[in-house]
Amino acid sequence: MLDKELENINREFKGLKQQKLKLAETHGDTNANENDLIEINAGGRVITANRGALTYQKGTMLEALFSGRWDKEIQRDGLGRIFLDVNPECFQSIINYLYVLKHSSEEDMSQYLSVDDELKLIFNHMLLYFEIEYSKTQSGSQHWPSEQNGSIVNDPQTVLQAQGVHTGKATWETM
Repeated sequence: MLDKELENINREFKGLKQQKLKLAETHGDTNANENDLIEINAGGRVITANRGALTYQKGTMLEALFSGRWDKEIQRDGLGRIFLDVNPECFQSIINYLYVLKHSSEEDMSQYLSVDDELKLIFNHMLLYFEIEYSKTQSGSQHWPSEQNGSIVNDPQTVLQAQGVHTGKATWETM
C-alpha cells in the first residue's frame, strides 16, 4: 500500500516538474543560470547583480522574480533591462545583504540590512514585498538589527502594523 502511494507521489512530482518546465519554456528562460549577470533598472538607476545572489533566499518573491521562470513576462525598460519601480538605494541594500549572506560564514548578518533613517519605512515595505528573511542568531531566534548607523529598528512587519499599515499580501501586489 505504501509502495503504491509512493508511486503515485512520484508520478505527481514528475508531472509537476514537466509542468514547471513547460511554463518556463513559455514564460521564461530555461537556460537561466545562477552565474548570469542581470541588469536591473531600479527606479532609474542601473544595478547589475548576479542571479545567484538575487535568488539566494528560496521561496521569496525576489527569488521567483529573478529565477528565470518569468524572464519573458517581466517589465523591461527601453534598453531591455528589467525595470523595477523601487527605491534604488533600498534595492541596492537588499542586494548587498543577499550577496554577503551568500558568501559569508558570519552567524549574524543583520548589520548588513541598513539604510538612512529617511528611507526606513520604504525599506521595510520592500523587505516585506520581496519576502526577504533576515539572519537568525546562534540560538535560532530571529534577530532584527538594533538602531545604529541607519539600521532597521524592529521587524518590518511589526513596525508597519504599529503605524496602522495593513501588511497583507493584497497590499503589496501593486507595489
